[in-house]
Amino acid sequence: MANFNFQNPETILLHGGQEPDPTTGSRAVPIYQTTSYSFRDTEHAQNLFGLKEPGNIYTRIGNPTVDVFEQRVALLEDGVAAVATSSGMAAITLAILNLAGAGDEIIADSNLYGGTYNLFANTLPRYGIDVKFVNASNPNEVREAITDKTKAVFGEIITNPSLNVLDVEEIAGIAHSHNIPLIIDNTFATPYITKPLTYGADIVVHSATKWIGGHGTAIGGIVVDGGRFNFDNEKFPGFIEPDESYHGIRYVDLGPAAFATKLRVQLLRDIGACLSPHNAFLLLQGLETLHLRIERHNKNAEEVAVYLQSHPAVEWVNYPGLEEHPSHNLATKYFQNGFGSVITFGIKGGREAGKKLIDNVTLWSHLANVGDAKSLIIHPASTTHQQLGAEDLKKSGVKEELVRLSIGIESTKDILADLDQAIAKATNHSQTIVATKEGAVKWLIGSPFKREQGAVSKKVIAVYGLNDPAGKLYNNAEQLKQLGFHIVPIDESGQEKLGVSSYKQLADVPYDIDAVWINGKVSPTTIEQLINKQGSILWVEDPAISDGTLENAEAAGITVITVNDPYSEAIRIRGNNTLSIPVEV
Repeated sequence: MANFNFQNPETILLHGGQEPDPTTGSRAVPIYQTTSYSFRDTEHAQNLFGLKEPGNIYTRIGNPTVDVFEQRVALLEDGVAAVATSSGMAAITLAILNLAGAGDEIIADSNLYGGTYNLFANTLPRYGIDVKFVNASNPNEVREAITDKTKAVFGEIITNPSLNVLDVEEIAGIAHSHNIPLIIDNTFATPYITKPLTYGADIVVHSATKWIGGHGTAIGGIVVDGGRFNFDNEKFPGFIEPDESYHGIRYVDLGPAAFATKLRVQLLRDIGACLSPHNAFLLLQGLETLHLRIERHNKNAEEVAVYLQSHPAVEWVNYPGLEEHPSHNLATKYFQNGFGSVITFGIKGGREAGKKLIDNVTLWSHLANVGDAKSLIIHPASTTHQQLGAEDLKKSGVKEELVRLSIGIESTKDILADLDQAIAKATNHSQTIVATKEGAVKWLIGSPFKREQGAVSKKVIAVYGLNDPAGKLYNNAEQLKQLGFHIVPIDESGQEKLGVSSYKQLADVPYDIDAVWINGKVSPTTIEQLINKQGSILWVEDPAISDGTLENAEAAGITVITVNDPYSEAIRIRGNNTLSIPVEV
């Protein structure tokens, strides 16, 4: 009887393809770090090698940890089987070699990741496989390029880095009318955003290194067999002719998973580009939070795209989630849970400005990857696509001024603030995001500790006006001290306050000060001494009596806070209450 439960992707991401370990009861997927497996007897070994029954022989071909990963991704993509590989490039290569040989052709969208383009343009032709590049945004180009030698059409669901969305249904219809399969690289979307197999694709590949893994800790790839394409035709002799290495077996006789089975027992066996058990385990950890990360990735990306659209130093912005994007309608048709988290944009000043931008970011990581939980930035023309000439760069959609962003799951406030200051330095434009006083409050009061260059020290707050031990100021300062802050009393009498001797003036304090807290009038001398003590924050409870001194302090680079008091703000921040400090735009 059918079980209608547990079909939702959020549940499959955690439970798909696995039951608790029958021997130990382990709920987590065990890492089977082994090369090989014991056979029950000679008949069992014979059956395994003859493909008469499923089981493990050698980890190059299959492994229990890897098997869970394969089953889980197959479930997520609505495929019949999957084969994990050592990398995304291995997945693409094996998927092609499973269909084509010397003298055959592949049709590929020209808008591709640089590594894939290089594989198709240079490496495969050396082995006799010719790849024709077309603009798949124009279906007629695909149709006209197909010949009797064509064995597959290949494209990326979101092209890298041009970010066009492929019309899977349209291209699949063209491919199927010529009895050839459509292979889709679903890396940039993931099955949580779209499932190309349900729209007519026949094979899906992933660089699992990216969003599936999500943390930049493991290299891996996977090929998913849709189980829908009929390989029982003479275009694909490798499926209908007997394989003598398996006693004459015909792969079409093995059912819907013929493509995955052939890839595993032929190519993975002979080429050996298998996924390690440990990396499979790491990728499984990534899958368990894929839905949560994708939602945050995509939400952040939409905010960054809108910000870039309005920035005066940005020439253009490319993101499928923007209504102006040429593929927006296709993205709306095929995607759910967002539009991906990669953005490309052109910065005014071209290549040199792009380099300066990248050299001035501090939060963003400059590296050759996407899909990490951390925000990443790169200039493709000089890195990922630098092996391409000017003409090939143009074909692959890479402009000289193009900067690619892979949006992480950090706070968008921090993502945008860092990007904004870097753009300002790269283009000599003013910053469009001004540091807010709320940020200064959080820095000062959020923790009693200052962490700089690996060293940890207490934040130092000098307090004026501790005259009444029963008063609010005295009590609040005492509470801050109990929270761990280093409170320094400043009083002309030099008398003991808060259990320590006070200093007569700020200049007498023998160390640097982070902030001054005053309940009363602020003198120019105090401002001067605060600057000399490397202080950056002046907290004033009664600003009305300070005349123009506070304006002078701000002009000198001091952040002046005039709302509430530090202890009350510390309580607010810890209690997640409504902001007291207005946010400046």
